[in-house]
Amino acid sequence: MKTKIAIAATVLLLAAAPAAPFWGAFFAGIGKAVGKAIGIPQLGGALDGLMPVTVKAAQPVVDAANLRLAQLREIRSMSTSTLEHFSGVAGTLRDLGNLGQFRARAASWLRSSAADRFGTSGAWSAALNGDTPRSGAARAFGSATADVPDWSAALGTLPNALRVGVRREHASLELADAAAVRSIAVLGETRRLAAERRTANRRLERAALDPTAAAQSMPALLGKVSVGQLRQIDSAEHTNQLLDALLEAELAGLKRDRDRMARSMQAAAEYRALASAQPPANWRMP
Repeated sequence: MKTKIAIAATVLLLAAAPAAPFWGAFFAGIGKAVGKAIGIPQLGGALDGLMPVTVKAAQPVVDAANLRLAQLREIRSMSTSTLEHFSGVAGTLRDLGNLGQFRARAASWLRSSAADRFGTSGAWSAALNGDTPRSGAARAFGSATADVPDWSAALGTLPNALRVGVRREHASLELADAAAVRSIAVLGETRRLAAERRTANRRLERAALDPTAAAQSMPALLGKVSVGQLRQIDSAEHTNQLLDALLEAELAGLKRDRDRMARSMQAAAEYRALASAQPPANWRMP
């Protein structure tokens, strides 16, 4: 009898309490918990949670859920692509493990040497090897070559034609000497910097053949390519200087050969003129 009376009292209490606040608070609490778990912002008021009282009020919640789902799908796609990329990189790095087999030793620059028996050729070799300053090239050249003849006192005693020829001969010697001195200086500077260039080339080679991830990453590879291109530019510049000095020496040699040919042609012309001016010889039988 007492149990029946308690059940009847409970039913009366529930019937007397307003239904909307109770069920609204109940579903709002569930909606807040679920929305917080999946990252949907709380809408506030009567729209809190995933189960508002009316269907019309639930549409913003559904739209927010769809937007969040699209974002999660995009994040998953990006993660998958990144994972595949690094998996490929790891496989590539494993394949690059034998890069050391492509290492090759570069030829060394050979140094010039001379017996220097009388102390006249040692300075020349030292200048070619870059052991002396560039300003010492002229002194080294002068110590190993014969002096240019001094015609200052004798020029006044020569006919005008011969005087002009001697002056031009001096020009040939002076130009040839200048080209030789410059060639010695350029070659000496190139040999002097050969050790520095070789060290830099070895470092770049070690970096290029390093199979580790840091050395084979895209920024590292681009940096090494840029450094290699700069090294090629420097090497081409040294080559151009050597070719320039060689061409200057070649021009001096061409002038010397040209003057020699001109003198020979002039001597032949003078001989021909002299021979034609002589009367023909009278021959008679003995």
